[in-house]
Amino acid sequence: MIASSPTELEPVLDVVAENAARLCGAENAQILRVEGDHLRAVVSYGSMQAFRLGERRAISREYVTGRAVLDRQTIHVHDVLAAVETDFPEARDLQSRTGHRTALVTPLLREGVAIGAITILRGVVRPFTDEQIKLLETFADQAVIAIENTRLFEELETRTRELARSVEELQALGEVSRAVGSSLDLERVLKTIVAHAVELIGAEGGAIYEYDEAAREFYHRVTHSLEGDLPAVLPTAPLRLGEGAVGAAGAARAPVQIPDMLTAGAYESRLREQLLRAGFRSILAVPLLADGRVLGGLVVSRKTPGEFLPPTVELLQTFAGQSALAIQNARLFEQIEEKSLQLEVVSRHKSEFLANMSHELRTPLNAIIGFSEVLLERMFGDLNDKQAEYLRDILTSGQHLLSLINDILDLSKVEAGQMELERGEFSLKQALENGLTMLKERASRHGITLGLELEPDLDLIEADERKVKQVVFNLLSNAVKFTPDGGHVAVMARRTDDELQIAVSDTGVGIAPEDQARIFEEFRQVGQGSAKAEGTGLGLALTRRLVELHGGRLWVESEPGVGSTFTLTLPQPAAVHTTEAPQ
Repeated sequence: MIASSPTELEPVLDVVAENAARLCGAENAQILRVEGDHLRAVVSYGSMQAFRLGERRAISREYVTGRAVLDRQTIHVHDVLAAVETDFPEARDLQSRTGHRTALVTPLLREGVAIGAITILRGVVRPFTDEQIKLLETFADQAVIAIENTRLFEELETRTRELARSVEELQALGEVSRAVGSSLDLERVLKTIVAHAVELIGAEGGAIYEYDEAAREFYHRVTHSLEGDLPAVLPTAPLRLGEGAVGAAGAARAPVQIPDMLTAGAYESRLREQLLRAGFRSILAVPLLADGRVLGGLVVSRKTPGEFLPPTVELLQTFAGQSALAIQNARLFEQIEEKSLQLEVVSRHKSEFLANMSHELRTPLNAIIGFSEVLLERMFGDLNDKQAEYLRDILTSGQHLLSLINDILDLSKVEAGQMELERGEFSLKQALENGLTMLKERASRHGITLGLELEPDLDLIEADERKVKQVVFNLLSNAVKFTPDGGHVAVMARRTDDELQIAVSDTGVGIAPEDQARIFEEFRQVGQGSAKAEGTGLGLALTRRLVELHGGRLWVESEPGVGSTFTLTLPQPAAVHTTEAPQ
């Protein structure tokens, strides 16, 4: 669960709390997070809730959880009722809520800093064993990993959104630049500018005016998305310098905005009634300036009241600069170059961020996995059934998280263009058989039969062998995962013209039509109704990227309740398709 939900923290912590209570033999478990100088309860399992969900309490040494956070160490209270009289006076009201008698609290530590705590309770005086204390500390580490993972992904998503916004602006500015540089038709160029300004700012209408310095009036040149009688009225109603938002912006040589035209005295213009009838409420206008001279005005309007944010004002000023007699080519190209450099910096930071995340998470994770495997092999003594079960749970969770990290890194390399193909000839038959062999034991446990159908004389292919094997294994693993007990999974391969086609079919639960496109998105797992459906939510996204890296395609055909077929194509040279190696 920790590995498959890096951006959904609460469900992960729910699972941690539930398993901590269940495996440590407690009636209740709660996880609290540090918020400034307070602790807030974020998840709870069981009926004994010492802290109500969402409750915030100042961190203090006078109650058990607060002291564990301040001291950054586990606290085990054998009898809470007795301890409140001497050691934890503030715990009296918490104990009275639930009647719990024994408490065990472990802080959540990230690089030595307490970011929260996990607490488990028993309703009777029954101290926890040393093994249970160590197990709770392991769960605390899992919770920290989940919280840190979520924080890192939220940071990445924020940077991605900022990057997407920058790219959108860059594309719009680039199109405007091409219009300015390739056309002498000023009206067409201005229409392009105002259309992009309205769309990118999220306005419902806009216009560009040209200023007549001799007449000291602004004359309408172009409009975009204005309705009603406005398109007919604007050309006949020039604005005096200082009149309306455009005139005021020209007089001030600075942006002017009207958050709400209905505010008394906020907007004085001959166009006020027409704008209100059209439904407009807020206006932003910026002057068109060149060498300190006013050349015109650019205005956008919204049908909702409210101020325009500083980034919006700055963006409109950029469009205004391009509108100023279309002489801003040099400045525009500098902006495009600057944004391109920013794009490269953000991309590099993203790669560094993912690499650092990988190093910081994989180093302790590999240790956890390695020690778990060593203990399961009984190299340091025998284990009872419960200990073996706990270790298998730890090992499985660690392997899931490691798989997620590896998939994320592979995806980031593909997106950054840093993943290169190592093309060569290899045996397709052997690659497919290897994939089936790796899943044979898992399939056998569920009574699932595996099949291979290979077109005669088809063996040697040209591609990146490791990545093709990864693609095949991902598809076969998914097929086995979502196929009910007693089902069938088959892989088929054939040659069609200049490409290779591989299909993996199953008799599983199938995929609803509305989900078939979404399954290839990162961290997307649609409801499959299978208890075996564990994973990172990255496998199909990475698989499609690896196929596309080869110049191929990957798609799915599925019917709910019948099964699914995932088909991929790989371009092939005409000579590579027989069982004989080239001479």
